[in-house]
Amino acid sequence: MAKRLTMLLLFLASLTFFLSFNAAIPISDPVESNYALTAKEMVLTGDWISPQIYGHYWFDKPIMVYWLLALSFKIFGITDFAARFPAGLFSAASVSFTYWFGQKIFSNTKTALLSSLVLATSLEFWILAKMVITDSILFFYTSITLAMLYLGLKNTGSKWYVSFAYMAAGLAVLTKGPVGLVLPGLIICSYIIISRQWQLFRKVFILPGIFAFLIIAAPWYVKMYQLHGTNFLDTFLGLHNYLRATVSEHPKDNVFYYYLVLFPISLLPWSGIFIKSMGVVRKELSSSQLIYLTNWSILTIIFYTMMATKYPTYVFPASFPAALLIGYTLGKMQILRDRKVWWWLSIPAIALLLLISLSSRFIPTAASWTMIYIGTFLSIGLILWKQLKGNVYHLPQIIAIVTVVMNLFLIHNGLIPLAETRSAKSISAELPAERARIASYGEYSTSAVFYSGYNIPRLIHEEEPQQLGTWAGKYTMPTQTIREFTSDTSMSYILVSNKDNKNFMNEPFSKHFSPIATRNEITLYQRGQSQ
Repeated sequence: MAKRLTMLLLFLASLTFFLSFNAAIPISDPVESNYALTAKEMVLTGDWISPQIYGHYWFDKPIMVYWLLALSFKIFGITDFAARFPAGLFSAASVSFTYWFGQKIFSNTKTALLSSLVLATSLEFWILAKMVITDSILFFYTSITLAMLYLGLKNTGSKWYVSFAYMAAGLAVLTKGPVGLVLPGLIICSYIIISRQWQLFRKVFILPGIFAFLIIAAPWYVKMYQLHGTNFLDTFLGLHNYLRATVSEHPKDNVFYYYLVLFPISLLPWSGIFIKSMGVVRKELSSSQLIYLTNWSILTIIFYTMMATKYPTYVFPASFPAALLIGYTLGKMQILRDRKVWWWLSIPAIALLLLISLSSRFIPTAASWTMIYIGTFLSIGLILWKQLKGNVYHLPQIIAIVTVVMNLFLIHNGLIPLAETRSAKSISAELPAERARIASYGEYSTSAVFYSGYNIPRLIHEEEPQQLGTWAGKYTMPTQTIREFTSDTSMSYILVSNKDNKNFMNEPFSKHFSPIATRNEITLYQRGQSQ
């Protein structure tokens, strides 16, 4: 009963943290707005099978994220809070599940609780818990898949664990595609090979589990193929899966050390303890739990390092086993009480606090950072006092609390203003309520379509190629030639990002337009009724 209560309290506390200020964070470009607009169109059209954006079919991601967002819009209305609710909900569920799984494999309440605190307060985890993207949802399903597979392999007569893992994998495939099955498959097979327990293969490949996976994952894919044929396969599997794996979308990021740098940063303030945990694993090679968790985290990083396209969020699923390894290591450190060892925690925590303070120099905001500076000074002082006095037993809990408080300040003073500079929410409020002609020049803002409800074409020159090479299929916004748009001399509007403003003013047709409002890096130009 006490464990269930702890899980509930962890869930509620995490949910409160992850949902804080969400109503004030506008949907940003270029990523969040694509998901939000697609879900909005799902609600408005009533088509809950085929995702659509700008009024035509959109095969970028499977259906799960759009279902969750659309359901949230139906419950809370089409608002910023509703768009961010699924990520916060699933992230809070992941924190509680970390506690449950930690109890199962370590049989230690303190280790399980520490692991949950580590996950909830890791830098990338709480940021993604507030973003309108698929990663928090995929994280939850992938964590359940691999956790249940381990329990199924280690518990005699527990085939339901493996079956449950297959069900979670089915949901992961509905969230992100084949990687929801391929990555867990590689991780579990590599663990069996490393441990040389070949008989475990028979526990993994069970018919009830495979059947459960197909029942969950297959119907939507089959239906999409029936409705859209090879266009769906070519776009979804070809462009958004195979091509991203084999051709780098951002060639400058395609370096082997990409995730070796980013993953430790993503774990702040706990990255030092993760590095320390590798030493603990080497000393305890007989521990199957530690070997499994280490294999899980390292193979995830290797898998995505081998992919040509790299994004900061791709290795996010490795945070789950990393949090458990960190929680286990912290528990060992509390028993040993070696003051010098705790610098592995104190130094990264201090670095994170300084990073939060220094972010004020890069985030445009009218809010005062005084409280953040004071909080940073007091927090660093407290950490150093605990460290130098040798009273380090409660240092992880103190750092977790300090991190939450400072992050709330950062969300209010930094994340909200930063999102506003990447969103067309404010400028959309300046548009007429209906029946206006609106276009976009230069950098395209999908959030303008989300907030205004208008179909906004991107203006192009007649000689400008509409296909943009290998990644042309990604760019699905409507387009219209400048000559076609300006030939109608009735009242019309053009949205121009500030960085494209100079090019816009050099266009011959711009003399017919006058700026009427500028909001957060976007200027709205108006053309009046011809005389």
